[in-house]
Amino acid sequence: MKQLLSFALVFALCAEAGASWYWPFSSDDENKPPRVSELMEPASVMIDEAYDLADEGKISEAVEKYRAALAELDRIEAENPDRVKEPEFNTLKNKRATVTAAIDSLLLSEAQDNARAIAVSDTTELQKKYDAKHGKAPKPEAKAPEEEAKVEEKKSEPADPRPDAARPKTKMAIALEDLRKRDFAAVELTIKEILEERPNDAAALNLKAAAEMAQGDAKAAEKTLDQAIMSNPRGYHAYYNMARLMAGMKGNRSGAKRYYEAGRSLGGPVDAKLEELLK
Repeated sequence: MKQLLSFALVFALCAEAGASWYWPFSSDDENKPPRVSELMEPASVMIDEAYDLADEGKISEAVEKYRAALAELDRIEAENPDRVKEPEFNTLKNKRATVTAAIDSLLLSEAQDNARAIAVSDTTELQKKYDAKHGKAPKPEAKAPEEEAKVEEKKSEPADPRPDAARPKTKMAIALEDLRKRDFAAVELTIKEILEERPNDAAALNLKAAAEMAQGDAKAAEKTLDQAIMSNPRGYHAYYNMARLMAGMKGNRSGAKRYYEAGRSLGGPVDAKLEELLK
């Protein structure tokens, strides 16, 4: 009896102290795979680091860190094919959607910042856009002697090294790159192709509006953003972009605040640059 009591006391003390109790027989817990939250710990750390980098304004580093987190989430799914359809893996899917949205938001914000730096009085890009629409060949620019010497070397290279833009996501990446290069005519053509395939593609509409804003066409940008909001009323990106449009180009701070607050209510992150415009 005393031995039984001693055993019970030791067990109780171990339980109270939070100690793990070894049982010499097999247990179902030993055969259970790790929880999804445990598997996602490395990815969660990367996501936190990416958030901090973005908060510090290190956009490129933040995007790379987010992409590393996505790769880690993909690895988890690939290594657990039998568990992917289980309800617990919804957490991973939601995490992936959040990270993907964060990447898109950072890239779009970066592209808009680059585009806003263009002076509207510079009509070079607008002329290219006009020529592209009307089928005119661009005027050849004078080349320095050393540039002429490089022409023959470049002839052996592919005319366009970019991958075949067969999927909307690939075309979006090309359009973003063209927007960074301030090639508005190319952006318009690529976005047009995307919208012909998917007329209500919110990401494409947001990017189209960014290009229109960069060219000073507030009326066209507002119309495009209205369409983006209607196509995806639960996404915050179009609300934020409408707020930028109203605050920066139309001087309507009260309207801009309403759109920003609407975007925040839909889960949008704090946008320090936008909040500065709203002060």
